[in-house]
Amino acid sequence: EYEKNEFCKASIDKVEDQIKAGQINKEDLEIQQTQLTNAVDVLTAEIAELKKEESSMQVTLKEAGEQRKQENQLFQNSVMDQRATVNILRKAMARLQSFYGLAQTKKQAPSVPAPPGYEPSAGASGVLAVLEKVISDAQVEAEELNVSEQTSQKSYETMLASATSTIEALRSSQSEKEQQLASAKADKASAQEGLTAVGSQLEKLTQLLQAHHLECDFLLKYFSVRQEARSDELDAISDAKAILSGAKFE
Repeated sequence: EYEKNEFCKASIDKVEDQIKAGQINKEDLEIQQTQLTNAVDVLTAEIAELKKEESSMQVTLKEAGEQRKQENQLFQNSVMDQRATVNILRKAMARLQSFYGLAQTKKQAPSVPAPPGYEPSAGASGVLAVLEKVISDAQVEAEELNVSEQTSQKSYETMLASATSTIEALRSSQSEKEQQLASAKADKASAQEGLTAVGSQLEKLTQLLQAHHLECDFLLKYFSVRQEARSDELDAISDAKAILSGAKFE
């Protein structure tokens, strides 16, 4: 009975220790799973925001490209218009110079008498001066258009390089966080498996502890009483033997 009592105490203590260790492990796994769940939620939100920023940047790039295309087309059209204007005005000047004979009079006097009734127009030089001014203005405007186009193109290229760099950084960050997310999800699944295993183990240990108590509680509860009664019984037997052998008791 003594050996049985010691076995019961040792078995119950061992299972209780195992249950305590299992409960601590379960609490740790629950904390870990909560942290991992939060990490998954945060990373998921951050990845979504990065994708949103990248998408917005792509839209901005597309719009900027379309605007640059329109600006360039407008520039091309404007330059063509200016060149056409200059060509038309130069042809007009040539005809006027030919009609009024100014081209010849600037170099030398006419070698052929003027037709009867012909008189050089006093306003001819004024008209030609106006045409020259218009041509000069058109050329200046064409040059200004060219400078403006170059400036716009340079600004667009700078913006394009900056936006491309930003998109690359967003994609790099997104890739890094996706790896972190995959790792967090794997750890979370592992923690869940651990919780399931610990829960199953605790359930078995609880059942084993109940079995030990069912088997040992009565023994443990009355062990000292029985031991005392047995000790009294042994003392009584010893006294009886002593009496039978003629011993005297005071």
